[in-house]
Amino acid sequence: MMKQREHKIRTDRIRQYCIWLWLLSKRLLKQPAFIGLLLLVPILGCAVGVLEQEDSGGAVVAVCVEKSEWSEQILSKLQDISASNPEGSSVLQYEFYDSDMEVQRAVLMSEADCGFVIAEDIAQCVKADDWHKSISVYETASSSITGMAKERIAGVIFQLYSENCYREYMEAVVQSEDFAAEYDPEEIVSFAGHAYETHLADGSTFSFVYRENDDDPRSQYNGDTGVGNDTSVFPIKGVFAVLIFISGMCGMLEYEKDKKEKRFLRLAPNWMTYIVNIWIPTVFTSLAVLLCLWMADALQYHVGDRAAGGTLNMGAALLRVWKLGMWCQEIAHFMIYQCIIVLYCSILRVILRRQETIAAAIPILTLGSLVCAPVFIRLAMYIPLFGVLEKLFPVTYYLML
Repeated sequence: MMKQREHKIRTDRIRQYCIWLWLLSKRLLKQPAFIGLLLLVPILGCAVGVLEQEDSGGAVVAVCVEKSEWSEQILSKLQDISASNPEGSSVLQYEFYDSDMEVQRAVLMSEADCGFVIAEDIAQCVKADDWHKSISVYETASSSITGMAKERIAGVIFQLYSENCYREYMEAVVQSEDFAAEYDPEEIVSFAGHAYETHLADGSTFSFVYRENDDDPRSQYNGDTGVGNDTSVFPIKGVFAVLIFISGMCGMLEYEKDKKEKRFLRLAPNWMTYIVNIWIPTVFTSLAVLLCLWMADALQYHVGDRAAGGTLNMGAALLRVWKLGMWCQEIAHFMIYQCIIVLYCSILRVILRRQETIAAAIPILTLGSLVCAPVFIRLAMYIPLFGVLEKLFPVTYYLML
């Protein structure tokens, strides 16, 4: 009898909590401000997506390759670098010109961020280890990608140099071996050269394995993953994360109203009411963001399939783009982020005790998240102080997931 009574009390308590959550959710969805916040999710998602597409062309590099022993190979390899990336995915886009004057004009007219003129004696200079003055570089004071472009072009040139050295080495080896008389030396060298080109970058020759070392801040693993990568920014996900954060902070204001009017006082303690008031808005906003991310990926998948000559419709793209593992991963990330926001707002509650102070802090924290977190640009790569400031906002931790 006692167990039945305890079971009934427990069941009634669970029912009361369910009704409480339902009432809070219903009240939230009746507020025009929160409905407007939910509508901002697809609107801002589309706006940021359009901006990303407009900026996805990458930086333009003007290149003139004078006629030489390696000119066709250099042009071919630079063209292959651009062609191997889908449009917009490459940081550098190469534009080819026929003369030095055209490269200068392109840079001066801001048609290109920087320009390179590769001299006709580049092959001889590289082989003689005197190539430094064989490439002319043009840039303006605002050029920011010259160093990266130098590395790319140098990589192409020294790949040709290494191929040349390898062929010369193979010729010397073939001439010194006994089988030189049995086989055609030119065929052997040609076969070796083809094998070199085939296996140079297909992963069968060598590969890199990064192992995490938490004790070493200079670890390559730590430098290439997460927000620690200086070049990593996440516009769409970052903006969505800020909107979820705003919804959580709005829940702080709802709690202040409930506390002032002494609502739910008998149903749950104040700390539970505070957590629930923050958590429920983040659930609805996270759901809207999840659907927007899913549809955005499906649209991209659909467009890519059509560009490749496929016949996949949008409905099929929605079903194919995210597998079960992807759904579970995204939902888990949002749940972790919701917990981070609840914890963050709980700390804010200790600092900001008045309702007016909380309302004034919301736009400041929103702006701080957009500026300090790696949403549009990671300022930490320019000013080290922002490497500390970005960790003061929950958006950064979501982008690290």
